[in-house]
Amino acid sequence: MQSFSQGGADAASLQLLQQAISFHTSGDLARAERIYREVLAQDPVHPIALHYLGIFLHQNGQHDEGVQSIRLSCALQPDNAAWHNDLGNVLFALREFEEASEAYQASLDADPHDHVVWNNLGSSQLQHNDSEGAIASFKQAVALSPEFGPALIHLGNIYDAAGDKMTSSHYQCRAFVLPPLEEKSKEMLGISFYFLGRLQEAADIYRDWMEDEPDNPIAAHMYAACSQIEVPGRASDSYLEKHFDRYAETFNANLVGSLGYRGPQLMAQGLDIIGAAGKQYDVLDLGCGTGLCAPIVAAHARSLTGVDLSGKMLDQARARGGYDRLIKQEITDFMAAEPQAFDLVLAADTMIYFGGLDKVFHAVATALRSAGHFMFTVEAVTQEAGQVDGFQLHPSGRYRHGTDYVMRCLADAGLSLVSMTEATLREEIRQPVKGMLVVAKKT
Repeated sequence: MQSFSQGGADAASLQLLQQAISFHTSGDLARAERIYREVLAQDPVHPIALHYLGIFLHQNGQHDEGVQSIRLSCALQPDNAAWHNDLGNVLFALREFEEASEAYQASLDADPHDHVVWNNLGSSQLQHNDSEGAIASFKQAVALSPEFGPALIHLGNIYDAAGDKMTSSHYQCRAFVLPPLEEKSKEMLGISFYFLGRLQEAADIYRDWMEDEPDNPIAAHMYAACSQIEVPGRASDSYLEKHFDRYAETFNANLVGSLGYRGPQLMAQGLDIIGAAGKQYDVLDLGCGTGLCAPIVAAHARSLTGVDLSGKMLDQARARGGYDRLIKQEITDFMAAEPQAFDLVLAADTMIYFGGLDKVFHAVATALRSAGHFMFTVEAVTQEAGQVDGFQLHPSGRYRHGTDYVMRCLADAGLSLVSMTEATLREEIRQPVKGMLVVAKKT
């Protein structure tokens, strides 16, 4: 409750009502009610007494009388935005959502700049299935107060229910990074700041996380990615294992369903490029993950071997089926021990965890038989990255590569370029992630 002023109202009545409201807020309800009624006995249409008596009656379980009293006070002071909002709150509590919306709208007609009331209106609109109106109301609340958490959360939930994961994530991240931050997951804070493009804040969070957990490979890798300080030449084995073990069970739904991942489709395109129809190969799937590429190559595989560092991802691949062997090992080490064992090596979304490609390409050349093919995807370095001929650790935690660099590394490994095709690999932060499908051949 709040203090009030009443232009030409009787000073004694106002003083009494101030006392009544003080009693009301402190829990001395009997004395508050007695004063409200004393004032109304002298002036039956005293708007302040009517309003606060109505609130008292509602709180006391006398809902119909309470609503009637508050409605009358609002009619007597139609420009009192706060009172219309009070009426809306009472009606909302009584689950009279359409009437609550009308009251909130009356409040906003009197004062359209109150973000809390816009949020209240959106909440009531949601309850009577006016999603379009609710979205507009919550967005207006956020426009007036960009860091107003309740409206941000509502918008995140609405878009999530509608299947718009990207827009939902935008609002959920904005809400999540609001203070206080102390008890929140540093990993999720870092991801949220990255999603919002606030890279310095993401780097600061990852630095703090490193200080708390010096041996955590995810904190170290993501700090390097967001700060560009001491960038490693590739993602560490410990990072890859820890990162993908945790996401194994939800990996397919998130990557394919939410992010439009196209790795398997691009591998199918690569098979067309090499003329795989009617042919059989001993196939090696590098960084096979949950086995999304197995159905793509099954018809062309004399044998299919999958290699990955994440045991839990391999469990998913094993459940999916299609592989003759599933090996938990670092891929470069595995290939070095399998000379001339394969006709086809594929790597969908795997080279993005290597910065320098020399060593892994040489290992591919070792594992391939003569005239064998290597097809893989890489994310493309953008001009604004400032390092086109080489590689960059992007703030996403994945590496991006320049086309000249990729071709040079292939040539150095004894692999000749067959084709390099621009492609969209996935979506991230509502933007397509551009890259390349590369097909090479052992010469």
